[in-house]
Amino acid sequence: MAAPPPTAPADDSSPPASLSAQLKDLDSRFWIVNTMEMFERLAYYGVRTVVPLYMVLSREEGGPELSHEQKGVIFAWWAGMQSVLPMFTGGYADRYGHKQTIAAAIVLKIIGYLMMAELKSYGGFFAGCMLLAAGTAIFKPGVQGTLAATLKKSSASVGWGVFYQLVNVGGFIGPVLAGVLRLMDWRYVFWSCAAIVAINFLWLPFYRDSTQDAAHDPNPPSPLQVLITSITGLFRPRVFFFCVVFSGFWLMFNQVFDLLPNMIDDWVDSSDLIKTLGAAFSTSAVPIALAAALGAIWGGVCWAVSWLGTRPDQKPAAEVSRPAWVVAGMAVGLALTLPLPMFTSISGLYSLALFPVISLVAAVALAVLRPATSPWALGVGAVGGVLGAVGMQRSFAASAPELVAMAQRGEQVPPEWLLNANAGLIVFTMVFFGYLTSFVRPLTSILAGMAVATVGAYMAGTSGVGWGCLVGILVFSAGEMLSSPKKMEYLATLSPKGQEGLFMGYANIPVAIGWIVGSLYAGSRYETDGDKANLARRMLTERFEVSAEAAEAIPRSEVVAQLAQRLNETPDGVRRLLYETYHPEAIWTDIALIGVVSMVGMFVYDRVLRVIDGRAGKVG
Repeated sequence: MAAPPPTAPADDSSPPASLSAQLKDLDSRFWIVNTMEMFERLAYYGVRTVVPLYMVLSREEGGPELSHEQKGVIFAWWAGMQSVLPMFTGGYADRYGHKQTIAAAIVLKIIGYLMMAELKSYGGFFAGCMLLAAGTAIFKPGVQGTLAATLKKSSASVGWGVFYQLVNVGGFIGPVLAGVLRLMDWRYVFWSCAAIVAINFLWLPFYRDSTQDAAHDPNPPSPLQVLITSITGLFRPRVFFFCVVFSGFWLMFNQVFDLLPNMIDDWVDSSDLIKTLGAAFSTSAVPIALAAALGAIWGGVCWAVSWLGTRPDQKPAAEVSRPAWVVAGMAVGLALTLPLPMFTSISGLYSLALFPVISLVAAVALAVLRPATSPWALGVGAVGGVLGAVGMQRSFAASAPELVAMAQRGEQVPPEWLLNANAGLIVFTMVFFGYLTSFVRPLTSILAGMAVATVGAYMAGTSGVGWGCLVGILVFSAGEMLSSPKKMEYLATLSPKGQEGLFMGYANIPVAIGWIVGSLYAGSRYETDGDKANLARRMLTERFEVSAEAAEAIPRSEVVAQLAQRLNETPDGVRRLLYETYHPEAIWTDIALIGVVSMVGMFVYDRVLRVIDGRAGKVG
């Protein structure tokens, strides 16, 4: 069935409504699918942030010991499966229903996580990654298609901002969980993610499929017609050229998550971050001030989840859906359980185990009481804020001596914790950025975000010290918030009615192009010019006349130590020597230049559309 041609966004010269008004304009389905996305992303990023480290981990340390080239090939295929497939699954989601596709996706993702946990051969691990990617590709259009179908233009910018923020709530918690579990056993990371994504089965009975709102078509398109429509729609000029010019940005973007963890693990000395925190926490003022600020933010998060979960569309309490009470219960669970480890002897893992129990009890109690107004949400926020502030102050002060000792021993911040600053900043500021960007055209915001993110990626990738890398990640995150959510908003404005899932699938095409090309390029380049163990082998052959075969035979986990012994250096001294000799950071200069080229292409695309729309009397 041929789709009507998309039109340029209509002129809407009226100023955006207030942030509160835009939030109230979002209906209950918006919050249900956003919660499903949050759980899916919690599981996904729990694996995604640590799997680059796991892939190249030596067999002695429990990993599959793949090469960076093999890692790049896996990521390239992962990119193709996860980012190209939505172009087709989006059309089928519109045709057969968003709910059915989400259910199928959950099953595939569970199987994929379990295969990644148990199979360490290249082929077996590859297959697990492909199932996970396929499940993600099927999951996304169903969720994002519902959002595109239910969002009104007056609240679209804030709506997509909230979506991106809740995605990163999961993205923020996932790496923390993975960072703890991988210290016990790497398999626990994958097993836990399979369990977390299965939680979304609980939401399906309460999820009204947005495709049911569309007028019934007595002659629905055949699967072949859906496929043809999916392909031809991509070649509409506005969609096609947008995908091409935006792909360079996504090449750079994905390497922040695929390559930067290895770069941090190999080359960044993050002991300066630990030293700064140890000195700051040794004072009395810093722990109190920082705990008060973070406690206020945490209380605000607990309040927001409570209020938004049950009051998104201002329904009477008796009409609030059951999933909304589960969201409210989650807020109570967050407020009560996450601060527990900071001022009790309860470990973080036991706190996480208590979270679903307390959340479920709170959800049932709230559903029975059905509070008619929102003061209870303020109470949840106050409890969470006070408990969080007290717990954090005690935790910060008690950790000072150990932090100082860790810095003196030269211990490092795990890469996933540094990268988690990305999700953390987005969690606490995305709604603000979404509101801010509601005053500008989507393409203007995308262009500004590309520029900021390129600067941040270059700073993070070329800095050899923890503070420089952290600041780069935060700058990159600000650019991401300006650009990434707006691509979905922009494509939603181009989608004909009934094809929202299809056009949300197109949002993944520039991701696919950039991710595939970047994975192959970065995998090959880092294998020869960036990997610390391989560069240590090179130095052994160049300086000590060790044959290439003998150097290659040294176990990966021992090669740096053997080089340190020959040089009479510490491992940290070897790291600095290798860095200054071979300049592994040069790869990030090339990646940043690709981001600049993409930004110039987007500028030209924007100028051309302005001219076309200006002649047609439209605002693009």
